[in-house]
Amino acid sequence: PFTLRPSKGKRIDILMPVEEGERYRLGGITFTGNKAVRNVKVLRSQFAQKDGEWFDATKFSKGLDQLRKAYGELGYINFVGTPEPRIDDAAHKIFLNIDIDEGKPFYVSRIEFTGNTITRDRVIRRELLLQEGQVYNSRLWDLSILRLNQLNYFETLKADQDSESRQNADDGTVDLLLKLKEKGKNSIGLNGGISGLSGTFLGLNYETNNFLGLGETLSVQANVGDLSRNLSFGFTEPYLHNKPISLGAQVYARKFDYNPAKSYAISGQSQNLTNAESSLLTNYNQSTTGLTVTVSEPLRHLFSRTGVARIGLAYSLSKSSITTFNDNTHNVFQTLAFRSGVAGLNQLDGIIDSVLTPSFTFSSLDRAVGPHHGKDFNVEFQVAGIGGNVKYFTPAMSYRQFFPIKGLKLNPEGHNVLAYRVQFAHTEGFGGEVAPPTSRIYSGGESDVRGFDIRSAGPYAFIPNRLMFNLTNPDGSTVPRDPTNPALGNIQIPLPVYRMVSIGGDTSLTSNLEYRIPIVEKVTLVFFTDFNMTFDALPGQLRQSVAGQALINGASYGCPTYINGACYGGQSVTFPKYLKIVPGTNFVPRMSNGVELQVILPIVNAPVRIFYAYNPLRLYKSIPQELAVPNSGAGNTFESYFPNSGAGQFSYLQALQYYGADYTLREPRKTLRLTVSTTF
Repeated sequence: PFTLRPSKGKRIDILMPVEEGERYRLGGITFTGNKAVRNVKVLRSQFAQKDGEWFDATKFSKGLDQLRKAYGELGYINFVGTPEPRIDDAAHKIFLNIDIDEGKPFYVSRIEFTGNTITRDRVIRRELLLQEGQVYNSRLWDLSILRLNQLNYFETLKADQDSESRQNADDGTVDLLLKLKEKGKNSIGLNGGISGLSGTFLGLNYETNNFLGLGETLSVQANVGDLSRNLSFGFTEPYLHNKPISLGAQVYARKFDYNPAKSYAISGQSQNLTNAESSLLTNYNQSTTGLTVTVSEPLRHLFSRTGVARIGLAYSLSKSSITTFNDNTHNVFQTLAFRSGVAGLNQLDGIIDSVLTPSFTFSSLDRAVGPHHGKDFNVEFQVAGIGGNVKYFTPAMSYRQFFPIKGLKLNPEGHNVLAYRVQFAHTEGFGGEVAPPTSRIYSGGESDVRGFDIRSAGPYAFIPNRLMFNLTNPDGSTVPRDPTNPALGNIQIPLPVYRMVSIGGDTSLTSNLEYRIPIVEKVTLVFFTDFNMTFDALPGQLRQSVAGQALINGASYGCPTYINGACYGGQSVTFPKYLKIVPGTNFVPRMSNGVELQVILPIVNAPVRIFYAYNPLRLYKSIPQELAVPNSGAGNTFESYFPNSGAGQFSYLQALQYYGADYTLREPRKTLRLTVSTTF
């Protein structure tokens, strides 16, 4: 029963009896009138419902629509399929015969365009999979419109609104008209913003994706910020010698400060990390100059029914140098075996990457920016070592899909979008070398798992250190080398200790799920959940170089005796060949759930986002410190490095407190952040 409760007047109860009747199964589907397509199995395959299943009118209607599209691919534009049901009440089955009126096949007579005041006709025609004189194919026409949308030259085209067909029944031909509306092809101006990786930045740029109306892409960019500087020039020719081969080149000079704590402090926001925790993260500056050349070609027959596939090959040659800003990062970078026969500071200068990258991409996205439906898949395999002085390979894969959500009461037109992304990456050295520390994977931030600080979500390792510790009296005063000459300084004891630092991972898996709700033009509300696991699957990739180990193993440690301010009785320590991953920090899943508001501002041509994230999965624990030598027992112990005196015992207890205490790792439970960037 339904009850109507008006605000005024009397209440009326209405009872509506419902008689369901019997359920019927699909007995079978047959066809008559099919002259062009004699293979009944092909016709039947357009219907997803199988014989014997409960009959579903909605699925049957979709099958009829699919049958119409299949005939449309053969040029039968005026195809009509009339279902004729036959009901067997005794067996509770329904049999359907589809009487087919195929009409005749149509050929394409002319294809014309309007609205392309800048773009040349041939630039448009080369993207079309349907040519004049061919049998009309509705799927190829839809796919041609998809290819044009992916160029991002025009406002988004819709087949049912922006294309017209005029039939000439006598000749069996059809004329096609495509109504275009060009976007502004040039972008010249000032840009700026803030992001977790780049900090605040300001820059000038010029970019055109349709240079002289010929489809070439030309870009010049110069950005300067707190954490980054970038100068680049690039040019791409999408059709080389009128063949569908894309050739591009870019030269660049870049400088990045990879400073996780500073990147958010710049924006005036409270940091999630304490100073102590920030010291555990890799912190360095990398300056790079280089050249990249790319070539790609579409695979017209592969996946041509559903999207656009391309194969590509890129070559990049770059030279970089690294400056580290804390002892932990310095010790990692100078000792890892990523450059044969080189160690120390020289290892961080003159790093030459010679990288060859084959790739495969497939896309059925309906537009280049802000997709509404479709999917894309990208896979590449970087190999460094053909020249250069580092050797590693990096396979990477990314898959995205977008679904318009229709049928909801608040969203009848299907403007809301459900989207997800899955990506995988791995890096590994070869030829006796490990992957460079700059090529290892550091996760966290708005590009993968939003609720975590930039480059902070990953495993940690214990790093061997040689520290100079002041010999201190119980009253807190230091012991001078020569009491009569304070200028000589204090007595310092070289100690072998382990420090902890974020080492990054060699493997990473990321997934993102978003539900996007357009509020007004260029303003979108997004509900999201992000997941990431970055880990070290191959401990052998943390091998120290022979030269790097010699620097720290060959040193003398301890000062059990000092005479006239000089230390005697020091001992050597043998550190392990491989850096040890800190227990409890590897294979740790991270997850962020939250909501964000996106606003597209013309000045930056990127979404300005403010988001709130809650992290149900995070690293939140105390990590026991490890000493390089045992703290008790006979022989070489931590205590034996100190003099047997009041100052020695006090300094020993003090050092034990500093270097033997537990580490506390507290990743944030919640995050509120402003950024200019995209996740996917």
